[in-house]
Amino acid sequence: MTSKEIARKIMQAEINWYKHFANYENTDYGIVFYNTDDPTWTDYNHAHILKYNKNSDFDAIITEIKNFYLKKDLRPMIYSAFECGQLEKIKDSLIKNGFTIEENYGGQTFLIHTSECKINVPYTLNFKRINNGEDLSFIYEVMPQDWKEDADDIIERRIKFPNYRLFAGYLDDVPVVIADMEYFKGVVLIDDVGTSEKHRGKGYAREIIRFLVDYHYKNYKGSLLYLYYDNPVAGRIYREAGFTEADIESWAAYIE
Repeated sequence: MTSKEIARKIMQAEINWYKHFANYENTDYGIVFYNTDDPTWTDYNHAHILKYNKNSDFDAIITEIKNFYLKKDLRPMIYSAFECGQLEKIKDSLIKNGFTIEENYGGQTFLIHTSECKINVPYTLNFKRINNGEDLSFIYEVMPQDWKEDADDIIERRIKFPNYRLFAGYLDDVPVVIADMEYFKGVVLIDDVGTSEKHRGKGYAREIIRFLVDYHYKNYKGSLLYLYYDNPVAGRIYREAGFTEADIESWAAYIE
């Protein structure tokens, strides 16, 4: 699979994720997402330029995006399409329209699974899939503090989708780590990995990542498996599990 094909697959999976939470409109140049009930969440309010060529009028496209959001009293925001070289093509038009460009937006590194998992420690946890309708209150004990504000909305909405899988690792009868997966047209995302504060540093995140890699190849073999992180400790675990950095371009542009 080429770098361009990988970028497009990840992009389509990300777009599918945004559709869970935001309104959207398809355009001649790509797609715009908006949610006026949650105007500050940029994942719900941004555009992607997905269709362009050497003759594209980027000034007109970016002006159209800017006006779309300003009319809705939302901050104009454009996310990368992950394709290397896109920013260089449209940078001048972004600046001309008053956008601030932030390369490596969010500090996230995207990884794809490319090699054998090297996490070979014996399992000490019992893993269970959590299904729609089950009690989700335990997730507040295992997720990082900065996730808790929106966790109930995000996970409760996602768990209703048939291609979503939420897993918890139990020590005896106590859930100590969670993570989820979502499948979309040949792409699988691992997301929302979290360990309860008093159980961190004991290797439980490594166990659930190993479990999910095994689960992926048993159930979605042939699909692209990817994830992203902004925590160096998590990055080391993912690389041990056989993930390598994807050759994609991640940036965002916005008007304050």
